Amino acid sequence: MGNDSISTYAFASLGWLSLQAVPLIVWPTFISSMLTENGGHAHAPAVVNVVETYFARYLGFSQLAIGLLIVTLSGALPLTTKVTSPNDPNSPYANAVVIISMFYHAIGAAYGYSRYTSSGGHVGYLLGFTGSAIMSAYALWLFMFAGEQAKVNAATGADERTSNFPFKNAEAEKRFDGDKKRVTRKEI
Repeated sequence: MGNDSISTYAFASLGWLSLQAVPLIVWPTFISSMLTENGGHAHAPAVVNVVETYFARYLGFSQLAIGLLIVTLSGALPLTTKVTSPNDPNSPYANAVVIISMFYHAIGAAYGYSRYTSSGGHVGYLLGFTGSAIMSAYALWLFMFAGEQAKVNAATGADERTSNFPFKNAEAEKRFDGDKKRVTRKEI
């Protein structure tokens, strides 16, 4: 997989998880009261107990830990020196980290969407769904396309895997019209 794109994903994932974790750690009662059914109304204050505060802070610390694991295991944060591993810049765990974190973000997006639709439209659930869906889609894109090696021809600069199946490349053919030494596929 491409190391730069995975590093970008790892730090973006850490940023998204940290954005969720810091309010849970610092203001657990505020977050819990905002996401309850009657939260935010002055006439019906939400009662947040000690167990909810504990679980909110624990979730925040867990999200920070998951974000740091994604960064370290993806290879975005080098754990070795160039002396010990000079030829292999990619982490052997990069594929696994991308797949597992993609499922984590997808589950978070699905849960956020289900809570958004069942709660009557709390904006907090919509924001959680949106961020997790974006991170899950980015991880899916990385899983599908980041590992491909480019097959660019040194002479023409074109991708060698393309064909002229539905449409003929007329511009490329114009360039070689005067060149009689060019060997085509039909001649081979």
